[in-house]
Amino acid sequence: MEPHPHHPKRQVLDVLVAARAEEHEVQVRQLRLALEWALLHPAAEGAAYAGWGDDGLVLGNDVGGPIPLAGDGAPLVAAAAPLELAGALNRPAEHAQQLLGDTLELAFRLPRLWELMCAGRIAVWRARAISRETRDLSLDAALHADRLLCAVPDRLEQLSAAGAARLVHEARLHADPDRARADEDEAQARRGVWLQRDGRAPAVTDVHLTLDTPDALAFDTTVGRLAADLKELGDTDVLDVRRAKAVGVLADPQHALDLMSGETTDSGPRGAGTLDLNVHLTPSDLADDQGVVVLERLGALSADLFAGWLARHAVDGVAVRVRPVIDLSADASVDRHDPPPAMREQVILRDATCVFPGCQRDSRSCDLDHIRPYDPAGPPDQTRPSNLAPLCRRHHRAKTHAGWTYVRRRDGTYDWTSPQAKTYSVVPTSRAPLATHR
Repeated sequence: MEPHPHHPKRQVLDVLVAARAEEHEVQVRQLRLALEWALLHPAAEGAAYAGWGDDGLVLGNDVGGPIPLAGDGAPLVAAAAPLELAGALNRPAEHAQQLLGDTLELAFRLPRLWELMCAGRIAVWRARAISRETRDLSLDAALHADRLLCAVPDRLEQLSAAGAARLVHEARLHADPDRARADEDEAQARRGVWLQRDGRAPAVTDVHLTLDTPDALAFDTTVGRLAADLKELGDTDVLDVRRAKAVGVLADPQHALDLMSGETTDSGPRGAGTLDLNVHLTPSDLADDQGVVVLERLGALSADLFAGWLARHAVDGVAVRVRPVIDLSADASVDRHDPPPAMREQVILRDATCVFPGCQRDSRSCDLDHIRPYDPAGPPDQTRPSNLAPLCRRHHRAKTHAGWTYVRRRDGTYDWTSPQAKTYSVVPTSRAPLATHR
């Protein structure tokens, strides 16, 4: 569209949205044609088939064979098919392999996701990215992952790549627990601490750590506390620099002990060595050796591994706190601006991310905004869960200063209106885990 000084701003947005929809239709059509191309070129039994790596161009299944383009249950494609497709598209062979592999994975192993993508409910690039997480799963595990991913279609478009990977791993734990535990063992075998020095900056050294997740979280808590202690003692450096200094303090155990035992004038926060995890599980998960535990913000892991974490850290003196279940539908109010901790927890459990359209900032790092602005001289009961929503600082400012408005509907969705009078509906993501059992 040619720019024109008389085009209103809203018309520009309308045309842009229409162009994006057209782009989606074109991308879906390309995948449908890629699927048709793959089905027109089936690999003959015992013959070479297309796969990842150069071996896929010359070797067949009887000679060791390459890794197929898609997982178990998707048809094998003749080895020559990607080459011809790549030539027609004037792209490298890897591009054609990726196009065919993504398409076959979606069409045959993630059918719900394929249908939602074709219907415009999820972007093509996002669906293709998810398909690359599932190729190593058995067919049963892939179909289970498909059910998990598509359980709430309206939330699928907001699912991050990391969130999709966590759900795929959760499906792996349920459908192929031996493989999942082998992956966990392999990951733990990669633990270590490495120093990397840059010859151009000898004053600093990069430290790379791969740790057990509980150890890493406890380490982060301790570093944060020591950084706060240093600030209380007069250190004016920015937080990241103080955190780096805190790691140096930990290298001197006596110095760290003095700070953390209150021997200085420090009045900083306490709690080093604590491990704060929000865990979702059922009694059956604890009773069953195939149980699955879902950790908020981290994902799923086997109940056996989680039990090992608890046992090891209980010996080290780490407390395990069990918090009561919060009724997310409650709407008790208080006559003050700031909500009490329990109310804040209720809102951030109800809405896991900033509720601005398209934002995925975790609600635990967000402000709680009064949807109807708080009036100190106004009526009582203004601060209540139904009038609070998590907004990251950027979008809180957009609502306060940039003309954006929104309301929360009875069903928990949010309707936003932009300065150009465009409306957007947001289906928030809850921290309550999706149903995970088949």
